[in-house]
Amino acid sequence: MHNYPKVTIGLILYKVNPHLKDSLTSLMEQDYPNIEYLLRDQSPNGEAHNFIHKELPDVYDRVIVEKGDNLMHSGGHNTLIRKMKGEYYFCVSNDMLYPPNLVSTVIKEMEKHEHQKYGSATCKLMVWDFPLRHHDYPEIDTTNTIDSCGLGLKKNHFFYDLGQGEEDKHQYDHKRSIFGASGALAIYRKKALKDISFTHQKSPIKNHQYREYFDELLHYKNDIDISYRLQWAGWKCLFIPEIKVYHDRKASNLYKSTSLITRIIKARKNKAKWIKEDSFFGQQVVLIKNYSKKFSLLIKFKTLFHQWGILLFALVFEPYLLKQLKKLKKHEKEIIAKRDGMVRNVKPRSIEKFMS
Repeated sequence: MHNYPKVTIGLILYKVNPHLKDSLTSLMEQDYPNIEYLLRDQSPNGEAHNFIHKELPDVYDRVIVEKGDNLMHSGGHNTLIRKMKGEYYFCVSNDMLYPPNLVSTVIKEMEKHEHQKYGSATCKLMVWDFPLRHHDYPEIDTTNTIDSCGLGLKKNHFFYDLGQGEEDKHQYDHKRSIFGASGALAIYRKKALKDISFTHQKSPIKNHQYREYFDELLHYKNDIDISYRLQWAGWKCLFIPEIKVYHDRKASNLYKSTSLITRIIKARKNKAKWIKEDSFFGQQVVLIKNYSKKFSLLIKFKTLFHQWGILLFALVFEPYLLKQLKKLKKHEKEIIAKRDGMVRNVKPRSIEKFMS
């Protein structure tokens, strides 16, 4: 690489979690020379900002830390993206351990001539068994269990993390195009983000264009939605397997299950009510915006069958979820406006090739 395009690393903080010191320290040890760090503390009383200022003064001096209202994941990152000066946006999390060559390796791949149509990228996320770090065996904190190798989708529009729960036996060691990047760690090309952004007619700032990148109606499933929109616009997603980042996902007990179905059942049992509601709502919005009547008959049948299954399950076991249908109705005009404003440069078969 003859030049070093500027990179923006964006991180949303909410209060202080036990990973923060290790996570931020590893982010600051990147071997890439041209990075701006944008941190947004959305804590009620600026807890994360105060912690960094007091406990990590060296980090505080090298980053821009702003305090603001809790705009959740989508709104928080959109705020940072609108301020970024970089050509790439690294959407990172505060419960991860990052290798020093993360940025340099990703940018080297994305800058290759043959990768110019890749609008996003991700790498191999592994399980960070953080609770062990500060007990009797501090050296046993990283594992050989996969957390995510990107987003996958089934023909019925069930979305999942590729490889999650599997032991890493080099089965995901080939560089390839995938459907999308997990919101836990996603890299976006600025040009791609601008291409798929939605411009609001009503801006909170007078005479100022208000661009929305992540859909701010969504908290859960916002990474799926942005991945889908990038695919429709013709921007591919690159999986870079040689980089490993360690993630302490809250649902770490899922990794003890080898079956995808078993993991789904366990995850559902352990999820809070509001998370289930957000996820249900997000699934519907993703489909309204991204589903195509030009999908093959098989995809249409499987998707319709899956949707009826979701509604029947909610009706019988979790009827409170059906209240989200009222929320959908309330936001119908905005959802439709976003759908109609989407860039669609590829045919449905280009999307279907990612469906298993």
